[in-house]
Amino acid sequence: DHLPASDTVPTPLKVLGKIVGQPGELTYSKDIYRYYEAIDKASDRIAMWNIGKTEEGRDMVVLAVADEATIKQIDKYKGMIASLTDPRKTTEEQAQQLIKTAKPIYWLTSGMHSTENGGPEMLIELPYRLAVSEMPFVQQIRNNVITIITPVIEVDGREKQVDTYYFNKKRGPADSRLPLMYWGKYVAHDNNRDGMGQFLALTKNVTKTFIDWKPTVMHDLHEQSTYLYAS
Repeated sequence: DHLPASDTVPTPLKVLGKIVGQPGELTYSKDIYRYYEAIDKASDRIAMWNIGKTEEGRDMVVLAVADEATIKQIDKYKGMIASLTDPRKTTEEQAQQLIKTAKPIYWLTSGMHSTENGGPEMLIELPYRLAVSEMPFVQQIRNNVITIITPVIEVDGREKQVDTYYFNKKRGPADSRLPLMYWGKYVAHDNNRDGMGQFLALTKNVTKTFIDWKPTVMHDLHEQSTYLYAS
């Protein structure tokens, strides 16, 4: 578990009992949240909140990481970004003043599709590193950017994906493997990733959060079967 040490903030190994990214292991959304709750409780550099429920009633969450002073006044910084995005209410002079003190919001999302396994695993470790590491590079991010993270968008499908993965893992070498038959409650693969129709709870929750927080960058850790397409 080669992570920067902290006397107060627990590593994923301490809470989940495994090294994140360990070959042959996947993590349920509920356990990712359990880890997020632990580091939120332990660190003043972290805040966590719910952004809505899935079709099956599971929570969707956001976790924010920045320096202590920023997290303490996160609503103030949210308001600055809101002012900068509305020229109807903010004059050019006011905008120039806001730019000097506002901080960009970088929103990382993952697990838009049930079988996108890697992003949610990485997003267990990333907030720990951003909160704990004192490397100059990480300090620069923590002091100047508000990083917000949604580790899994398709929470219903993620739990079924992990169930299916561990079921197949117990099968013998000659046994057939069970495919992921059931992704989300109303969807199979392409669960409205483009947000072109606001039909699904997961899409509505992401859209509402985007409109509410107005992130400077929204970065989805999408996965594809080949290296020719990954964003």
